[in-house]
Amino acid sequence: MVERTNEVLKQLHRLVAGAKAVPMSASCMVNRAEVLALIEQAADALQADVGEAQRVTATSLETLERAQAEAAQIIASAEERAVYLTSQTPVMEAARSKAAQLEAKALADVEALRREADSYVDARIASFEAGLQKTMSQVRTMRDRLATRSALDDTSTQALPRMQG
Repeated sequence: MVERTNEVLKQLHRLVAGAKAVPMSASCMVNRAEVLALIEQAADALQADVGEAQRVTATSLETLERAQAEAAQIIASAEERAVYLTSQTPVMEAARSKAAQLEAKALADVEALRREADSYVDARIASFEAGLQKTMSQVRTMRDRLATRSALDDTSTQALPRMQG
């Protein structure tokens, strides 16, 4: 592709290099028609080379885009296959089994902890109830003593009704 342009430029160089020198100057004499023909050939060759380069570039870009699309499709397919294979392997089955065991153990632990917490709360409430009953008994005893000592049994002087219990 570039060879045509290079060959014409070499011919032009040989022509100028082999031209007759003008005495007492750095100039030389060349055949105008020959030089113009070579320049025209070089321009034509260069234009052809540029056109070919553009076609190659366009083809390369299309090929690259197709290759990238194909690579993306291959990667997506491989990822799908990997997901499928990992879901079907004995390792995955063992992991699912272990997960089910861990879930069952966690649920059992939660239930045991709930029962333990309920038992503790029940014991604390029972203790509170016993304390309240003792306090209520003491309050009854004190009211009875006060009623006996002050003759508060008289219904006309009773401020609060007596609690039965």
